[in-house]
Formats: sequence, structure tokens, C-alpha cells
Amino acid sequence: MKSKYFSLPILLFTSFFLVSCNKDNKSYISGSAFGSIYHVSINDIKDLDSLVIKSNIDFILKNIDNSASNYNPNSEISNFNNSNTNSYTIVSSNLYNIISEAKNASILTEGFFDITIGDIKIKKGFYVNTKKTSSRENNIFTYKDIQLSEDSSSIRKRNGLINVDLSGIAKGYAVDIIYNYLNSMNISDFVINIGGEIRTSSMNNTQKIYIDDPSKNSQYIEEIFLLNKSIASSGTYIDSVNYEGKEISHIINPKTLENISNLNILVSVIHNKCSIADALATGLLAMDANDIIKYSNMNNIASMLVIFDDSNIEKFYSENFTKFLSAD
Repeated sequence: MKSKYFSLPILLFTSFFLVSCNKDNKSYISGSAFGSIYHVSINDIKDLDSLVIKSNIDFILKNIDNSASNYNPNSEISNFNNSNTNSYTIVSSNLYNIISEAKNASILTEGFFDITIGDIKIKKGFYVNTKKTSSRENNIFTYKDIQLSEDSSSIRKRNGLINVDLSGIAKGYAVDIIYNYLNSMNISDFVINIGGEIRTSSMNNTQKIYIDDPSKNSQYIEEIFLLNKSIASSGTYIDSVNYEGKEISHIINPKTLENISNLNILVSVIHNKCSIADALATGLLAMDANDIIKYSNMNNIASMLVIFDDSNIEKFYSENFTKFLSAD
């Protein structure tokens, strides 16, 4: 099979967002999303209008941001978090579906991915919320206390103190929605990248993805080959704050409510859905590093663990991940 080449994340150094085509009828669309950059590469756009496709992608991303952003004080999830009621609230299909996917990921990680740790992130300064958050020191609630009602497309929280944080799954979910949109336009050969969360689509061509070196000592640390798969990564070094004199990661162990303090760990996960890959990478990273590959092997998760410092990089692979290391 033929291979195409991309980088994870794709680095864009331009300050503007574009739509461009070349003589091979390839189209490149980019823009802003969730405080990051998105990039869509379409290999056979046929007679479709790239500007219309970009406009529709931007519309999709805006709708998801309005539903799921913890940084938008007027988003659906912010209004839900600010409410003390434990009654069911009717929500958009985006918010309902992303929470449903998050709960599935929580089950797959036995609770190490948990969207109810927003109050801990607020308390430690990762983002601001005007509502007074709890000062809990134990698990008085978990993801199981977020309930969904299929009949009315509504959600509820069993404890009014719950603050839902969707940052560990929102980008991956957005990738999946754009994937569905492009498929609905009969576009079958493309790659979507939102801030390093990637999903590929092709009839028969593998996509070669380069995973960037988190230590910055080289351009990339691994190359993988994907055919109609997604990959997402989560790193403890990506977002950190100084809390009480100690630098801590945004990754929280939901079992202990403690932030991961080792800022030199990266986890990448391959899955059919980008939303699940995104959430699994976050959930695995919240585990003890010694358990990540063992848990992945026990649960058939395709994962790679990277532990690094200024002079050394160690890579560990689950059994399912190794089959993506070559095009064969």
C-alpha cells in the first residue's frame, strides 16, 4: 500500500488560516480551534468548494465549543457546572454525545478517566470558574454521578458540587464530527488534525504519522502507519502550573485527586474513534507509569508510553501498538 506523511502534531508556523489547493487536486484547510490549530488535508476534493468546506468545519467547531468549553463562561457545560440542581437538563446532541463517550472511556479505564475532576483543576489554578468549588479531599462523587437520559437527551448530576471538565475528550470528539461531515460529502481520502489529535481516512492508502519528540532533541521520536484509524496523545508537560511551590501537571489521578508531578511523560493511543483515543490517553496518563503498558495489554489498548529527560528517551509499547510501527 502507498503511504502518505504527516506529523503529530502538525506544526504550523503561519499566523493566518488558509485554504489552498495544488495541481494534484489536494486541498489544505486550517484554522483555529480550542486554543489550538486545526489542519485538514483532503487528497481528492473533486468539484467541491474548499471555502464552503472550511466554513462548515468552522461552524462545527464553534458549535462544539459552545457546548463543551470550560473556558467559555456561556457554554452549555459552564451553565451546567454553575447550576446546583440535580434535575435532568435537556442539552444539545453535541454535549449529550460527548458526555456519553466520556463515560464509555471511564469504563474502559476503570475510572482513571473521569470528567468530574473540574473542581480540582479550578482549585489548583488551571482555569477559572465563578462558582465556588468544593474542597473535597476524597471521592465523594465520580463519573458515575453524571447520568444520561436517552428519552429526553438530557443529563443530570447527582451532586450539585460536580464540575465537569471535558478538556480530555473535546478535541478528539471534534475530530470525529468533522470526519462524519467529510464522509457525508463523499470525501474519503483525508487526514484531520486538531492540536495533535488525528484521524485518517482512505480507501487503501496508509498514512504515515510522525510523533513529535517531547524533549525537543529531535524532530520526532516515532513513526506509525494508520489506515482509517485515530491517534491521540496526552503529555504531563503540555499544561502545568505552580501550586503551593511545586510544578504540577494538569493530569489528575481521580482515585487520589492528586496531580501527576512527573512532567516528562507522554502517552499516545490508537483507536477507531479519536474521542476514545483522546480520553484513553488522558486516563492512562493518570495511572502509575509502571501500570500503563500492563493495563493496555490486559485491555487490548494500542498505546505507547514515552518517559524522557534532557538526555534520554525511553519508549514502551503495548502489544496492539506494535502492529502500527510498520506499513506491512
